[in-house]
Amino acid sequence: MPHRRRLLLTAYIIYGDSFLVSRALEELRAQVGSPDLLEANSHTLSVPDYAQLRAVCDAMPFLAEHRLVVVEGLLGQFEPRDGRRRGASQSSRRSQGQRQDIGRWKELPGYIAGEMPETTLLVFLEERVSRNNPMLRQLQPCAQVQSLAAPTGEALARWVRTRLEQRGSQITPGAILVLSQAADNDMRALDNDLEKLSLYTMGRPIEEADVTLLVAQSREASIFVAVDAMLEGRNRMAMRLMHRLREDGAEVSYIVSMISRQLRVATLARYLMDRRVGDREIGDRLGIPQDFLRRKAVEQAKRHSWNDLKWLYGRLLEVDLAVKRGRANEDVALELLVNEASALSRAPARSATRSS
Repeated sequence: MPHRRRLLLTAYIIYGDSFLVSRALEELRAQVGSPDLLEANSHTLSVPDYAQLRAVCDAMPFLAEHRLVVVEGLLGQFEPRDGRRRGASQSSRRSQGQRQDIGRWKELPGYIAGEMPETTLLVFLEERVSRNNPMLRQLQPCAQVQSLAAPTGEALARWVRTRLEQRGSQITPGAILVLSQAADNDMRALDNDLEKLSLYTMGRPIEEADVTLLVAQSREASIFVAVDAMLEGRNRMAMRLMHRLREDGAEVSYIVSMISRQLRVATLARYLMDRRVGDREIGDRLGIPQDFLRRKAVEQAKRHSWNDLKWLYGRLLEVDLAVKRGRANEDVALELLVNEASALSRAPARSATRSS
C-alpha cells in the first residue's frame, strides 16, 4: 500500500547561535503537548545511524498528539572538508574531516515526506552548516530550515526591545548601545542581563546608568580581578576567573586588551620607581587616587623586571596575532598565556636596568 504524503512539514533544521537555537527548540517543545507528558514523548539522538533514527521516529506518542525527536550533529558529519572552521580543536577537525558517506541517508527525505508518522516532530540541531552541505540540500525540500545567527546593529536592537516587551519592560536607545557592547554579541549573556535589568528597574525604562551599574561595571571588575591574579602569580584563581569570563561570553581579544591595559600601568609604575618617585606620587601621576589600587600597581611593578615586562608584551602580541589569524585555538592560547605569566610573576623579582 503506498504511503500517504503529508501536507504539513514536521521536520526542522535549526542551526546558528546556541542560545537562539535552544529557544527555537523550546518553542517546538511546546507543540508536543502537556509538559507533564514531554519526558515520555521526547527523544534526543547524537549522530545516529539511519536505522536507529527511523526506529525512534516510527514510535507512536504516549497519551499525546505528538512525539519530539531531536537529532544533534548529524548534518555536521557531512560538512565538506574545506568547511572546517578556524581555531577548531584537533578532535573537532578530525570529526569534520572524516566526511560521512551519504549511503542509506539518501532514503531520509523520502521517509520524512511519505512514511514518517505525522505524530512525529523531527528536529535537526547544528552549530553551523555550510550551504554546500549535501545533507542540507537533500533535506531542504521536506524540512523547514532556520538559520539563527546572532543579530547585530538594528536587528540586535529590535531583538532587545522585543525580549524586554515580553518581560513588560522598555529601554532607551543609549542603554541598548551600552548593553550590546558589554554583552559582546553573546546572546545568552545578553538575555541574562535583560532579566536582571528588568527586575532592577521594576517597570520604568532601562537607562544607560542602569546598564553601567548592573552589567558593564560588574564585568569590568571581574576582568580586573582576573588580570590582577595573573600578574600576582595566583595561577589557580586567575585560571578559574578567566574560564568564567569566557563562559560569560568575553572574547579572548577583549581579555588580552585588558591584560595589556593593566600591564601598561605596571610598566609606568616601574619606570617611576626606577627614578625614585614615591608611591603616593606614582598614584597621582598615573591617575590612581585610591590607596588600595595604587599599592597594587606598585606591588605588580616590583614583581617584574624590565625583561619580564618586555617578555609579557611580546607574548600578548603573539597570542593576539595567533588568535586573530586563526593559527591557535583561543582557549588554549589564553590558558598558556595565563600559566606562563603566573609562573613568571611567582619568580623572585629581578633587578634590571631599563634599556634606553
